[in-house]
Amino acid sequence: MRHNSFLIRLVFLCLCFAPVLSLAQTKPVAQTERQIEKIDSFVREKMKSKNIPGLSLAVVRDGKLLLAKGYGMANLELSVPATEKTNYSIASITKIFTAVAVMMLVEEGKISLEDPISKHLSDLPGAWNPATIRQLLNHTSGIKNFNGHSEPPCKVEKVIYDSPKDFLKEVECLPLEFPHGERWVYNGSSYLLLGILIEKVSGMTYEKFLRERIFTPLGMNDTRLITYTELIPNRADGYSWQNGSFRHAPQSSVFENSNGGLVSTVLDMAKLDIALTSEKLLRRATLEQMITNAKLNSGEIVPGSGLGFGLTPFRGRKRVGHNGGGGLGFATSLTHFFNEKVTVVVLTNANQPAGSVGEMANEIAAFYFPK
Repeated sequence: MRHNSFLIRLVFLCLCFAPVLSLAQTKPVAQTERQIEKIDSFVREKMKSKNIPGLSLAVVRDGKLLLAKGYGMANLELSVPATEKTNYSIASITKIFTAVAVMMLVEEGKISLEDPISKHLSDLPGAWNPATIRQLLNHTSGIKNFNGHSEPPCKVEKVIYDSPKDFLKEVECLPLEFPHGERWVYNGSSYLLLGILIEKVSGMTYEKFLRERIFTPLGMNDTRLITYTELIPNRADGYSWQNGSFRHAPQSSVFENSNGGLVSTVLDMAKLDIALTSEKLLRRATLEQMITNAKLNSGEIVPGSGLGFGLTPFRGRKRVGHNGGGGLGFATSLTHFFNEKVTVVVLTNANQPAGSVGEMANEIAAFYFPK
């Protein structure tokens, strides 16, 4: 009799709590669906107001891919929709890969952040020699930016840009913008030098090093150096908005390599993010170095820059990442919030200020912040 009484009470309790358990299990799914609806509405409104033809988005939370999808068109002429597999130029997000590759060599003891670049590279302009690898990584080297200086270029004749060294020829005769480590100025020349450094120290081309050490191990099969002659599956066309309609953006005739030369998809970029936060590429202590604010010679903190990462906060929350753009039909962003464990990747095929797309990525991440 006691046995039957116990069974009756057990069945009663199960029946009472069954609806509660069911609600608890379905609530996260329903919440995610509402988030997706809000994100869809937000993205489409921004694409319309900013004249963005195509956009791909990925959201990662706590090391898991939550969302990956495309909006609009990857190719307007052929009416090809943008998807999570669409391949975009990621522009200056390339600098993250360059910085990770450099820090791999640091971990292996092949270079040190305090090494002057002249320890590993010869035939540099004398004024460049004392610049350290750290200063190249955190944009405090003082070397003139190849695409941001006002002086006449050193080479007045037409240059065929088929290697990073060709860019540097434009500024190799110019004086430093400021003494090494005295100021912070965003600098593409430094990242071209870092790409050359990677090749010299590793004995591999920049792309081969990334492929063997990052792309292949992580299954990033759609990430590579940009080319306009080879076929790249699912490649998006770049566009600009002019006089009320879309136009093809100009293709680059130059070879930016380690500064801004990679193409990728949001799926591949999500794999990179997951690997970085799980120590598959670098030790945690190394990553912490990269996301620590740079310092000038005076000891002054550089508020928005680490080693290969931007560190500007958003709504008072710690944020790291990088944006990309530059007038060639693509604007991109990768933003990561460490405390919330949320990452958003936004890739677009529109001429947009990189910061504008970065703000979009931050706003999308905010949909996943704790209330």
